[in-house]
Amino acid sequence: MNYMFKAAHGVGSKIRHLRRQKGLTLKKIANLCQCSTSLLSQIERGMVNPSFSTLKSISDALEVSLAELVSEVKVSESSQSSLMRPKERKVLTTEGGVQFQLLTRDINVPFEFILNVWPPGTSTGKELYAHEGEECGLLLEGELEIEINGKVYRMRPGDTITLKSTASHRIYNPGKKKAVAIWVNSIPWVFSTR
Repeated sequence: MNYMFKAAHGVGSKIRHLRRQKGLTLKKIANLCQCSTSLLSQIERGMVNPSFSTLKSISDALEVSLAELVSEVKVSESSQSSLMRPKERKVLTTEGGVQFQLLTRDINVPFEFILNVWPPGTSTGKELYAHEGEECGLLLEGELEIEINGKVYRMRPGDTITLKSTASHRIYNPGKKKAVAIWVNSIPWVFSTR
């Protein structure tokens, strides 16, 4: 199943519902997200599709995971082992078309193992972002540029990169082909329920 970061497909109304349920005003959430009240209102009404970083800021402000914000899927309890078929993967797709596929069945494991597919010209957004933990990526095909604290690293197939997630960073596909990478976050945050 494909989960779009599109306000038009229910994310906006879910944001509004969670905000009201928690007794928070538009202004309070906007301040926490460092975005305008007007933008947040437009997202809630389905008039604007939020960027990945804006959506992550909103989920943090509402104290819910990004996965919880964009999907209705319930996750089963942990087991000792698990085999997952490709069709069973939880998938998040940004409005720009970047796809994140969770490669582990249980999202409560202490790390996040994700297959990322980046169409040409796509990115995590114009703004640099940061979060807790460390991350490591392996580029399987295509090319990616990773900007970390203002320094740009160009990845080619077979290259790996490791970084402190607390460093301001951004990922971009400058190529004419899709880029495919395996990414591991030491502290789950894309699909996290924490």
